[in-house]
Amino acid sequence: AELPKSLKALLRPVSMVVPDLGLICEIMLMAEGFQMSKILSRKFVILYKLCEDLLSKSKHYDWKLRAIKTTLYVAGGMKRAAPELTEDKVLLRALRDFNLGKLTSDDTSIFVGLLNDLFPKTLELVPRAVEKDFESKVKEAATELGYQADETFCLKISQLRELFSVRWSVFLLGPAGCGKSAIWRTLLKAQNNAGEKTVSRGYVAGMQGG
Repeated sequence: AELPKSLKALLRPVSMVVPDLGLICEIMLMAEGFQMSKILSRKFVILYKLCEDLLSKSKHYDWKLRAIKTTLYVAGGMKRAAPELTEDKVLLRALRDFNLGKLTSDDTSIFVGLLNDLFPKTLELVPRAVEKDFESKVKEAATELGYQADETFCLKISQLRELFSVRWSVFLLGPAGCGKSAIWRTLLKAQNNAGEKTVSRGYVAGMQGG
């Protein structure tokens, strides 16, 4: 129904458009120092669009602008930390390392397949970025807490640490007994052992609360 003219006079027209993710991605990559920003932005947007369409509809998944911006900031940091890598390898590392930690086991293989399609014969050439000193602290903390410091367990702890570096809030999801509490407790102790003061509510200075 039409609004009365007297009421229309009190309102201002507003128009909204869908953000151009490709253009935003290209500009942000350029701002982070990427010379191949146009090509890489296309691959980035295609990957996230395919993830939104093909992966499961888990409630914690986010393939929109906020997630894109966060991953681009991570890619910029990785580019400055590893200048010897080509730009496509830097972006591949950021996309893989930042996203694998939040995917369900069923979606992981699909995501890796999409990366292989967009970056052919490149995935195996790009190792995960590793903090060797901190990895040793993780194994030390796990042993002190009575956990088995196997490769998968330590990887989950490192992925949680990487998420905390770019997120204010992180949720650990999974069925009972899958190791959620063990992961954050080990990360807490490892960071304290490394001299990074870390305090958790109900679990202060490495002592479990009631």
